[in-house]
Amino acid sequence: MDANKIKIFIQAVESGSLLAAAEKLGYTQAGLTHMVKALENELGLVLLQRGKFGVRLTREGSRLMPLFRELVSVQEKIRSEAQLIQEQKASVIRLACVASVIRTFLPDILVAFQRENPAVSFEIKEGDDRIYQWFDQGDVDLAITSNMLRRDVFRPLFADEFLAVLPEDYPITDGERYPLSRIEQDPYIASTCANDYDVESLLNRYHIHPKQQSTYVDDNSLLSMVSRGFGICLLPRLVLENCHEKVRLAQLDKPCSRNIGILYDEEGNSSPAVKSFVYFLKNWDFSAYQR
Repeated sequence: MDANKIKIFIQAVESGSLLAAAEKLGYTQAGLTHMVKALENELGLVLLQRGKFGVRLTREGSRLMPLFRELVSVQEKIRSEAQLIQEQKASVIRLACVASVIRTFLPDILVAFQRENPAVSFEIKEGDDRIYQWFDQGDVDLAITSNMLRRDVFRPLFADEFLAVLPEDYPITDGERYPLSRIEQDPYIASTCANDYDVESLLNRYHIHPKQQSTYVDDNSLLSMVSRGFGICLLPRLVLENCHEKVRLAQLDKPCSRNIGILYDEEGNSSPAVKSFVYFLKNWDFSAYQR
């Protein structure tokens, strides 16, 4: 049943005249009469008595009028609630990030952005390769991650250098670069975290096959194991920020870095808040993380 016909019918009854209702609603009298007649035909009932002094409800129309008013009221509530949902959705940014981003620069960016946009709030999810699944399924609006799975919608922000993480007694002098090919002799420990995809891609680029321990642990456990001499690993600077384990860090003899950037569909139907945050990210100074 067309709720618009119901609203017109109610207006006609309240005005007491089809002509007066038509003028108020911006219809011709013939057009409004046609809609009222269509409603009566749909219900199979005569709802209005028409006369030279106007219109009034029939007995059937009187019985249905409370339900008509209720239907219009519910429609208005639905429209109002839908608008409220859209407004709330527009002010929330659903963001997914790799752990190293959350633990380093993200809090500073969020504080600065909300200072300029106090009405915007965030829903933040931490993940690794799951981030791409969340993005594809529409569970998040955007993500800050590395381009581990190579997507066209990825927009780089800065390069995050990989370093060799070595036990304190590893035979290397201060300032000496770690030969990446030595991974084929040294016991290498892989991480289960997202950056291991980037490491694998780097090693494949240089045709290097690590002498790998059959141990897959997260970054914190990885650092602990290296500090106790179990092996060596490669980790990006962001992960090593505020590292408290007793390890030695050395730059590599080959260019090795991952791109940290935004996973964001510029052609998608993003809210103004999301678009504003993306612009904010693109203009943030990341030089402090590229030492």
